[in-house]
Amino acid sequence: MPEAIAENPVENAVSENIPEEKYLIFTIQEKRYALPSKIISEVAALEKVFPLPLVPDYVQGIINRYSVPYALIDLSFLLLKITSNAQKVIVLKEEVDRIALLIDDVVDIAGFPANKLMEIEQDEKTLVSSVNAYFEWKDHQVFYIETGELISRIKQDFDQQEG
Repeated sequence: MPEAIAENPVENAVSENIPEEKYLIFTIQEKRYALPSKIISEVAALEKVFPLPLVPDYVQGIINRYSVPYALIDLSFLLLKITSNAQKVIVLKEEVDRIALLIDDVVDIAGFPANKLMEIEQDEKTLVSSVNAYFEWKDHQVFYIETGELISRIKQDFDQQEG
């Protein structure tokens, strides 16, 4: 029996009273990704996009959410270099940044202990450093998007675009 507990990180965490963090699990190009739910304001259908000049290729423009502008980021293009036709957005809380992320679909909300994320080996990492860990969930690998890294990358790209 102790072997079964050690193999299941969620059960192991519950037995050790490690708090679980809630993650929104969503798809991009049939791969599953996750963001901490505490940074998400809402998930909505994509509405009118207002194009912007002189922005990185993965920025589709600005969307308006309750009279507040948000930069619309095509995560598929940013992570995989594939332009998306997705029609859903994850709107981050204003305290995080005014960014909306274009996604294919929402899969679920899952609880998982943050200290049980597994690091991705260097040679398997995607093109951006914001995806550097994953967890196993319902027989699928779910890639964790490090929000701070993602926002830093976007800001850095905007600064280079202006310069």
